Amino acid sequence: MQAPTQTVPLDLIAAEEKETNFELKPAEPLQKTIRYDLKEEGNHVLAISVNYTETRSEDDEISKGRTRIFRKLYQFVAAPCLRVLTKVSDLPLHGVENGKRSNVEPLSFALEAQLENMTDGPITLEKVAFSPKPSFNTTSINWDVSWPYNEKTECPFLMPRDVTQVAFLIKQQLKPPVEVTRDGRVLLGQLTIRWRTAMGDPGFLTTGWLTTRKRA
Repeated sequence: MQAPTQTVPLDLIAAEEKETNFELKPAEPLQKTIRYDLKEEGNHVLAISVNYTETRSEDDEISKGRTRIFRKLYQFVAAPCLRVLTKVSDLPLHGVENGKRSNVEPLSFALEAQLENMTDGPITLEKVAFSPKPSFNTTSINWDVSWPYNEKTECPFLMPRDVTQVAFLIKQQLKPPVEVTRDGRVLLGQLTIRWRTAMGDPGFLTTGWLTTRKRA
């Protein structure tokens, strides 16, 4: 598989199969499946090479013929299935002096994300999780939360161009110290999203490192 930034060899043989050579009778098909997780947008080329040896039957004796090789290319463009827009907001704290936060109080943030279905068919969101840096813990306030006053909520079902919103509360722990970028942004973590299409095909997406705004 040739992706925009790398070339990855793919295995056609299942793990439980040790045989790499197959003998096919006339008109007998051979079917194999490959698996590749699309991680890049843009043009992809799947190159398949087949080596085979012809056999000839002469007077009830089978003899090997010529060895042949053919190659076929399949080109396609990978486009994003989900559009993700995120927003991080500071939450008010009690430890404020002269309009500035006290160093004693832990940092708290609200992470909001808008998810838009960019495919031509419906999808079902199975899981949206936030993986925080070790300095933080997180609380989901989405459909996967079991509230005492309501029943279990079904996973969101998005038609093409439908938008849904998710949110997480993020609070700093006492240890370890937070990680800060060179331009003064606090590193919070990454958002992971899993979904299935109407045909049951799975998909997943992990964002880059989400940060706060520049801090004084």
